[in-house]
Amino acid sequence: MKTLANAMTTSLQKIEAQANIINASKQMRDRKVGSLVIVRYGELMRDQEEEIIGLITEADIIRKAVAEEQELKTTPVDTVMTSPMITVEASWPLEDAFDMMKDSGVRHLLVTQNQVVVGLVSLRDLIAHLNEE
Repeated sequence: MKTLANAMTTSLQKIEAQANIINASKQMRDRKVGSLVIVRYGELMRDQEEEIIGLITEADIIRKAVAEEQELKTTPVDTVMTSPMITVEASWPLEDAFDMMKDSGVRHLLVTQNQVVVGLVSLRDLIAHLNEE
């Protein structure tokens, strides 16, 4: 039985919370991804610890920025991000994660191990791996 650990992407594509929608869109295009993890860094210069606060997807950009006629060059990604994120353990079976996405109406899940984010899985990832079985 395959688990999320088999299907997840471990190289998280990140963007800072105050980056604008245009910047996020260009990063998605250049990296050929459909989502970016939104991070916020500590307040002090010496505090470089990052905190994952959400996710921005192509759908978020279309539905919450473009359709609402937001100014894409000045609107920060954290104003249109999906948050809080649904997280699931890496040990979850693929079928359970698929059911979770279907029931929740989401296409991306953050994958955790011992409460630490270790990856991201998309609906596309799950379908590809479920078809291999």
